[in-house]
Amino acid sequence: MDTIKVSVIIPFYNEEQFIGQCLSALEAQDYPRELFEVIAVDNNSTDKSTEIAKQFNVNVINQPIGTVGAVRNAGAKSARGQYLAFIDADCIVQPNWLSLAVNAMETENATYGGGYSIRNSPYWIEKAWLLEPRVLPKELLGGCIFIKKTVFFDISGFDETITSGEDTKLSQTLRENNYDVKIISDLNIIHLGNPVTLKHFFYRQVWHSENYFQNWPDTIKDPTFYLLLMFILSTTSFIACVLSRSSALALIFLTITLIIPTALTAKRLLRSENALENITYLPAIYFLDLVYLVGRTAGLAKSLSRAVLGSLLSSPNHQ
Repeated sequence: MDTIKVSVIIPFYNEEQFIGQCLSALEAQDYPRELFEVIAVDNNSTDKSTEIAKQFNVNVINQPIGTVGAVRNAGAKSARGQYLAFIDADCIVQPNWLSLAVNAMETENATYGGGYSIRNSPYWIEKAWLLEPRVLPKELLGGCIFIKKTVFFDISGFDETITSGEDTKLSQTLRENNYDVKIISDLNIIHLGNPVTLKHFFYRQVWHSENYFQNWPDTIKDPTFYLLLMFILSTTSFIACVLSRSSALALIFLTITLIIPTALTAKRLLRSENALENITYLPAIYFLDLVYLVGRTAGLAKSLSRAVLGSLLSSPNHQ
């Protein structure tokens, strides 16, 4: 008789820097090893990630194509456990992570998740961006999800049509189907994959926003999206004024453009544990909020181009 109770599913693509630490933390769990399995799903890695994963007591399977949702779903289809635990390869869990989650799920029928914490010696971008928020996320994060396998397949798993935001979509689908979703700090994990360079940070924002039009019902509910539209409008107006040599108007729109990121900065500071202490990072915090808006602008443009291309290709007149 199969005694596996929890299947831990780890999608990975070129994670040789972190996957060993992730798997080591799972090996150090205080939960009985015979009661859980680890399934690492390779999304066509070209580095040593697969080689490292095979050094541990894990089941490595291949899902060479598809979005991260498809990769997670592939792991779920191979799972033997009653519960599915999703974690990312760049995350580290505490020794009692599994035992806490199983106890919670057996106490109350719900899907559980945790938040992300930063490493003990964070990079300046991590300090200025994350600020150790006081409140937990409202939606599930893909790197920390516990869900009953029957519930997971009842809602058809992760959405495989989107390249990001599949965890948020899972939360919404669960609630729409009258399943409880609880996010608790006891399940928080350390996320090692946060951007540590401006280039990485910029492209992370592009990636997170390249589905704006594909997820339009959710997009129009996001207040930050309207702040982004204001930023785009003021920036475009500034450039137009510069080109038309309207110096006074250009100065006005430049001022508006530079003021808009302060709304994000103020919000993040107010949500942080130590707002007064974090003010010392104010220039860096503001700068990252500016880069955030620029990256999201690029992502919106990418999303728009994909939507237009998709519309053209699906047109009856398309040959």
